[in-house]
Amino acid sequence: MTRHEGQDDEAKGGGQGKNMYSDMLFGRMPKEAYTLLDTVPIACFCSDIDGRLAYGNKAFMQFVDGNQGLLGKEIYGILAPEAAAHYHDIDCTLMAKGGEIAVEGEAVAADGSRRAVVFKKSVMRDSTGEACGVMTSLVDLSALQKVKKALDESESEKQAILDGFPGILALFDPQMNAIWANDTVHRVCAEPIGKSCHQIFCQKNTACDTACAVFRSIQTGKVEVAVKSSNIFSEDGEEQMYEMTGAPVRNSQGEVTGVIVMARDVSERYRLEKQLRHTQKMEAIGTLAGGIAHDFNNVLTPIMGYSEIIRLKMRQEGSEDQATLDYLDAILRAAKRAKSLVEQILTFSRSNEKKELLQYIHPIIKEVMKLMRVTLPTTIQIRQEIDEHCGMVSVDPVQIHQILINLCTNSAHAMAGKRGTLTVKLAKAERDENGKDWLELSVADTGCGIEPKMLDRIFEPYFTTKEKSRGTGMGLAMVHGIISRQGGRITVESQVGVGTVFRVFLPLSYEKTLMEQIVSVREIARGTGRILLVDDEEQVVQVTGQMLGSLGYQVTGRTSAIEAVELFSKSPRDYDLLITDLTMPELTGVELSNRCKAIRPDLPVILFTGYSEQFSKDTAKQAGVSEYCTKPLSLRELATVVRRVLDSGGGLH
Repeated sequence: MTRHEGQDDEAKGGGQGKNMYSDMLFGRMPKEAYTLLDTVPIACFCSDIDGRLAYGNKAFMQFVDGNQGLLGKEIYGILAPEAAAHYHDIDCTLMAKGGEIAVEGEAVAADGSRRAVVFKKSVMRDSTGEACGVMTSLVDLSALQKVKKALDESESEKQAILDGFPGILALFDPQMNAIWANDTVHRVCAEPIGKSCHQIFCQKNTACDTACAVFRSIQTGKVEVAVKSSNIFSEDGEEQMYEMTGAPVRNSQGEVTGVIVMARDVSERYRLEKQLRHTQKMEAIGTLAGGIAHDFNNVLTPIMGYSEIIRLKMRQEGSEDQATLDYLDAILRAAKRAKSLVEQILTFSRSNEKKELLQYIHPIIKEVMKLMRVTLPTTIQIRQEIDEHCGMVSVDPVQIHQILINLCTNSAHAMAGKRGTLTVKLAKAERDENGKDWLELSVADTGCGIEPKMLDRIFEPYFTTKEKSRGTGMGLAMVHGIISRQGGRITVESQVGVGTVFRVFLPLSYEKTLMEQIVSVREIARGTGRILLVDDEEQVVQVTGQMLGSLGYQVTGRTSAIEAVELFSKSPRDYDLLITDLTMPELTGVELSNRCKAIRPDLPVILFTGYSEQFSKDTAKQAGVSEYCTKPLSLRELATVVRRVLDSGGGLH
């Protein structure tokens, strides 16, 4: 091959030199032109009309690791053997039509690897304007493809995060308008893109305030968290609560260009926390009620005690004045009503579970209805149809209170704002197909009624048809649970605009039971014996001592438990019975009992309590207490319990 005149070896560029093909394509080109092409960092080569390599710059020769031996060879057979004919056809079409074209494909590099490339082609023409070849630049895309692959993987990971995040995830611009959002946002708002934060989450057109984490995050440039309510409601009509986190997005200059919003629906957690706070509040009220009850019963003790002592002395001395006796009877009736009221209040403050007792429940129903009469508006008429001979059931009396209070309260709410009738019935139900007898307790009202679609759900926890401020949705669920545990069942019938009736069925029991001893004779049980009486209230010691003295007992009273222990330790055989209050400042009644019984184990003990949430019959038995009673006691009750303990030898009843 001959060289062109004036071109020396320095014009070889990539080491290829000039040849007949380059002469044909370029004619006489100055060496500067070859030098210029060699400085281009993109691989370039020229092929003739037959697809043979006529020229390749330095970058191209490095790509194929070629030399002068490649010149004149069919280039696509080297670069892309499988697609050589395809690329040759592209070149022929391009030379026929003219212009430029870019084609993506693969090329074999010097190391044998296949590289993703783009062939950018343009037609070369001779001095007459005829197409004489194709100039091709080869752009290696392998590095770009690695970047693209990394970007695709990153996008896939981001999408996985968006799709997998259990809550709301969205990007807002500085004006708090949504740029993108995950599927959860679309479930809250059908078309969130372009809408503001408050339009999407709060369903309102007024802008957010400083309580909003999104707003604060944009203002402060920090991550902000807040829990806020929305105007979005669940299928049950409950307002949704969201824990929202705003995280600012910054550009390279550190400027806030938007905010990522992450929000979780915490409605259920909020409801549980609210229920827990309500429970804690009720426990606190119960504790307060217990303390008040203790003091109130101590106040009632001298009122009842002195009234009965006066009445007893008047009868013993034969100076009965009927008017005075009537006054005393009125005082005693009022005191007993006060005692009954305290017991009803304490029914709702006791948290310990009571044991089931075999009993008639009509006295419990009458107590509850007395309480309901003073709490319900006078526009509601109460009717009671109680069969006192319908049979006995094994129930926890406290839970019967809870059932009846809940059902009556629901009925009262259904009749709120208008006149109505609340009817409570107790009767023996029809025997079922298995021959089992049932007692039926029903509560009916003439209220607004319950819609048919709601009837299947009224016993579900947290489901309520009331306003949020008036109901927790736990009342009927608790009623259903209590009745189920008692082996009973509950049904409901309702008609919108007419009223509702709840029917509670409890299994009747015919088992024999030990009834409490009742003094049925007019004469009060008297006796003899020496009694040590201990109570931190001086007035209680005085009146109880006088009551016991009027019954024939010798009483030694003390207001200090420590003094009582010292007195007893000096002459333990001087006392036949210890009567002590439970709650005292120096020693509790149980501690006093333990100390005295450590000195004399056979000592009978009666424990009086104004109120105790944690004290039970089992606790009394473990403490060696013979009997415990709730203050205040009538003279007849006091006489009966003292006589019973002394006669029985001190065993717990």
